[in-house]
Amino acid sequence: MTKDAFYGVLAAVDWNSQGWQGPSTPEDLANANFNFVKEQDITYTSLNFGHLLFPADESGYYRGFLPHLFTKSPDAEKSRHVAIVFIKSKDWHDGKTYLVGFYAFPIFKKERVQSPTDAITHDVETNIKSLAKHIHLLPNPINLSDHTEATKFLPNDKKPGKMGYNYMNRVNVEKMLDVMTAQNPGDKKLSSIKLAVLRALGNE
Repeated sequence: MTKDAFYGVLAAVDWNSQGWQGPSTPEDLANANFNFVKEQDITYTSLNFGHLLFPADESGYYRGFLPHLFTKSPDAEKSRHVAIVFIKSKDWHDGKTYLVGFYAFPIFKKERVQSPTDAITHDVETNIKSLAKHIHLLPNPINLSDHTEATKFLPNDKKPGKMGYNYMNRVNVEKMLDVMTAQNPGDKKLSSIKLAVLRALGNE
C-alpha cells in the first residue's frame, strides 16, 4: 500500500430503467443528466451490468462505459492503484442519487465493440473492463442522497449529486464497502469481492 494513493473511484452514469441490462427508455434518454446523451439521443451505458446476460470475452472480461471518460483518459498516476470503481446514478423518477454497483480490479481502455444484443443496433463505445466475476449490481442500492453518514465515505466530503468522477482514498473505499455490505447482508458475491479488494488494499 502506498501513502496518499487512491484506491477507488466514484463514477456517475445516466439512469437506466432496465438496470443497465438493456436499452435505455426514451424517458431515460430525455431525463439524462449528461448533455451529449440528450443531444445525441444515445447512451453507451445501457449494458454496464449485462455481464450475467451477455458473454464476456475469451479472457473473461466484460466491458462497460463511464461517461466522464468519453473524451479523455483517467490520470495514469492517480489510477495506478485503483482497485474498484463504484458506480452511482441519479434516478430521474425521484431525483435521488444511488450507488448501484461496481467494477472491481478494473482496466481502463477505450474500445469500440459490437453490441451483444439486437435490441441495440449500433456499435458500443467502452472504456472500462473487469472480469465478469468482479462486476456486481447491488440487489439493494445505496441511497446516497439520504444516507445520514454519506459525507464519511464520499470523496472530499462532497455531496453525492455534485461528483461525476472522483478518486477515493483507502478510508473512503473501506467505508463504502462497509455500507454496501451492511445494506446487502446476504450478498455472498459482494462479500467475496469485498474481501479481495480489502486484501489488495493491504488488509487481511
